[in-house]
Amino acid sequence: MNISIKHIRNKHSEHCFFLLAIAVILFHFFVLRHETILKYDSDNKILTYGLRSLADAIILLLPYWILPAKYRRCIWIIIILFTIWTLSQLWYFRTYNDLMPFSSFTLFSNISPLLIKSIKASIHAIDWSIIISIVLLLISDYILFRRNENKWLKGKVKKRYIVSLIIFVVLVHIANGSVFYIKGKGKVDNIWERYTNSNGYAYYFSINGLVALGIYSIVETTWEAQELTEQEISKIENYIENHGNHYTDNFYSVPERRNLILIIIESLNSWVINFKIDNIEITPCLNQLCCQNNSIIALKVQPQVKDGRSSDAHFMYNTGILPLRKGAVAMRYGKTSYPSLAKALRNYATTEFICDDAKFWNQTVTASSYGFENVYDRNYIPHNGADVAKDGEMFQLATTVLKETKQPFYAQLVTLSMHQPYDRLIVPATAISQSNQYSAEIKNYLEAVHYCDSELEKFIKNLKEADLYDNSVIAIVSDHNEMDKNVIEHREKVLPEDKEIALIVLNTPYTIKYQGKLGQIDVYPTLLDIMGANHYLWKGIGQSIFRKNENRQTNLDEMWDISSLLITKGYFKDKNINETPN
Repeated sequence: MNISIKHIRNKHSEHCFFLLAIAVILFHFFVLRHETILKYDSDNKILTYGLRSLADAIILLLPYWILPAKYRRCIWIIIILFTIWTLSQLWYFRTYNDLMPFSSFTLFSNISPLLIKSIKASIHAIDWSIIISIVLLLISDYILFRRNENKWLKGKVKKRYIVSLIIFVVLVHIANGSVFYIKGKGKVDNIWERYTNSNGYAYYFSINGLVALGIYSIVETTWEAQELTEQEISKIENYIENHGNHYTDNFYSVPERRNLILIIIESLNSWVINFKIDNIEITPCLNQLCCQNNSIIALKVQPQVKDGRSSDAHFMYNTGILPLRKGAVAMRYGKTSYPSLAKALRNYATTEFICDDAKFWNQTVTASSYGFENVYDRNYIPHNGADVAKDGEMFQLATTVLKETKQPFYAQLVTLSMHQPYDRLIVPATAISQSNQYSAEIKNYLEAVHYCDSELEKFIKNLKEADLYDNSVIAIVSDHNEMDKNVIEHREKVLPEDKEIALIVLNTPYTIKYQGKLGQIDVYPTLLDIMGANHYLWKGIGQSIFRKNENRQTNLDEMWDISSLLITKGYFKDKNINETPN
């Protein structure tokens, strides 16, 4: 019996579209696997990933069979949303090496010209195949149903389809958990433990799939929204008692109440310091500062930012608390009451300077939460109509304002000119661009670093001319890593030392070139030590650079867990953290 394609199309158009839609979604999943998961988890197996992806595709398309025939095309809402999710994750991963949390898809206030430029730079040729596959599916939909709009499965047949598909999905996830349990026998309590632990969105998605990740995210968010339990309060307080910083001496501080100027440099990897291209110093100013007496130099700081990236760094430096493992603290918990550096520095005038609009990344709200009295953003800085103010323009305004500010003050300056993408040059070109050693992308990054370094040099010179330099502690820190050292060495494997960022503190009582382990979380207690602010009850989760030799044993996972509780459950809301310890 001969059955033609035309016959199948006419008699089983609903099945044909369903299978084509399954194939398109599977294709999207495998693009994700190729572009993200394999770069994150090279051991990811194609068969198990394929089965999880098939189960996810079935769940996403299940409404196709559940909805009445006249609402059939509502399934396109799900297909389009999934396509947006896929493309967003590809672009996000290429910048941040993780998948974007679901909560970030509602952060419309973060859509800025700079973000749009970053997205454009993250688009690869393979991404167009996703768009093409959706267009082909749309054409198939038209061809299949142009004469068969009213043909649809009825009654018991439809129920059998739905039940069969659900059983398949359940069996896939039982098998998924069982394999995990068998392989981890003795270390894993049950088959579902695979679904309750997460080390990031990319990890969870790679081993459990999209639908499981969505459910996990909802449960986790709901759980976080609850009040602190007595058990959680006890957990926090026991940790603080056993691992907290309880000292009150100011043995390592500057001799008098000095100003604090915290300069947070966008995307500064440590390897650029003392780096040369064709005998041209990339950072002559920073090189010189690293050789000064009375300076603390730590160029082996490990970045600890997560989904919030720059905003996570600002959070750590100002509060001494690790950010959330998933989602941006600034957006999800920006209004929460936190202890902070500004609050520890009693009777200091507090001001923040930023190059972009303060509405992006909720900076207006977080500045208030961190205790800043004044915020100067792009709208206060002459920037010739550009999307953001350049570093030099921000430094110039800061000089003008600080000359008129009552001392002592705490000023936080946030640069932006080194922000990716580096697909084109956005600062004045120098001889660096003429080099034949590296790709245009690398040279554009080095040019941006060189520009920021030269503007930093001018700012320090201006501070000296305004008689502010000698009476100020100047801390220069990276917000996060960006172009890691393996890129310029043409290595695919990324080592921890490739990601190292910088901490440079000028005008301290000590000359230290620190070679030990340091994390971003250690900057806050270090600054408290230097500024003589150890009267403050909250001295952070990390350790001061001066007190690392105390050999306090800390568990990083436990630090993350405690930080998460402090943030999500509002631990500090009713605490008088500004009082002096007994």
